[in-house]
Amino acid sequence: MGEIGDQRTDLPQALEKAVVQASGLAGDKPVTVVAEYPAHLPAVRASKSQIVQMIGGVIGKAVEAVDRGEVTVNAEIRSDSEEGTGPWAIVVIRLPASAQASQQALDLAMALEKKQTDDPSDLPVIRALAKSLGGDLWLEGPESERPRLLLSFPLLATQRGEGDIRSIVESHLALDSDSIETLLILVDDPARLKTMSMELGEEGYRVVATSSGREVLALAREEQPELILLDMLSRDPEALEVAMVLKHDHRTLNIPVLFLTSMSDPREEEERLGAASFLVRPTGTAALVSTIQGVLGAGVSPAGRVLVVEQDDAARETLVMIIQTHGYRVTEAAGPEEGLALAEHIPPELVLVNAMMARERDYWLLRGLRQLGHPFDIFVLAEALSEEEGKAAVGRGASGYSETGNLGQLLDQVRKQRDQN
Repeated sequence: MGEIGDQRTDLPQALEKAVVQASGLAGDKPVTVVAEYPAHLPAVRASKSQIVQMIGGVIGKAVEAVDRGEVTVNAEIRSDSEEGTGPWAIVVIRLPASAQASQQALDLAMALEKKQTDDPSDLPVIRALAKSLGGDLWLEGPESERPRLLLSFPLLATQRGEGDIRSIVESHLALDSDSIETLLILVDDPARLKTMSMELGEEGYRVVATSSGREVLALAREEQPELILLDMLSRDPEALEVAMVLKHDHRTLNIPVLFLTSMSDPREEEERLGAASFLVRPTGTAALVSTIQGVLGAGVSPAGRVLVVEQDDAARETLVMIIQTHGYRVTEAAGPEEGLALAEHIPPELVLVNAMMARERDYWLLRGLRQLGHPFDIFVLAEALSEEEGKAAVGRGASGYSETGNLGQLLDQVRKQRDQN
């Protein structure tokens, strides 16, 4: 069955490769394979070769079962709200609607129940491999005359490893006090984690601390903290992937998430971007505690989502953290195509686009975003933007424009308008 381990695979890349490999399976039959899925999905816990083998095998069986039409491949994040399990990455392979759908579903059901063979493309073999990885393969339908084969994979950020450090540092206040607020913090360095836990505990918070991103979801479900702090330096999985998993789980999606960062001179970044409350981890805890108090005291609703489209990794990371300090959820994209795909599948309240990227291909991204029909605002950002450039962007679909240094004021303005409406 191939190697089974704790490896990381970007699902969109594996999906693309599996679809390409399966594109020639139809032979002379008028059957096409179409893939539609978000450009950004959290990493799954398996090797790329395993994922490609499994998805490709299921697509192949779907193509084999039909005579004509379109086999579609979709992907999404799903959790079981009743059982409280997940979330998982789910790949859905849909057969074309046809009068033979019931028979096709029956044939696939029988194929799933056959005895395992040595053929890695057989459905029982794929199901066994999926189960060994913590996922599954099953059949649904026909519903609306379209049978569906579903493959589930565990997300890397949901695996809770044995032996990972989990320390709980209690504050000096009584644990049964209703006034105590719980913070869940992720910092990968054990020494820094211990120091921060103690210092925040001394400030009166109850601190639940971990150095493993794979523990965060389970701890957040169990502890229901008022705020989650994720260190941007955390890897395997990355802090942004952990945040995305938290926002896809119905028990944690309303918990505010802030990012921590370590910068040699955070004041330079604050001055450059005009951040009034930039979340940093400097020497001491005064700035961190001030930001935490501001977020918890403001009663900020985490319902708003901002999509950031910025190609520069460092600039995008900085923008994400500023937006988080204002209480918004954040989705990020490094390019126009990814931004458009994300806006379609995860509609934001506000879109922030790098001005240079907005102008590319005659404002292709702005026009595409407006064609989606979602009622979100689109603002173009630049370090310096002339009135003429701003008006040109508005003429092509932007709601407005702003200099990056005024981002804090822009976010406050958007929230004020949202509250009034």
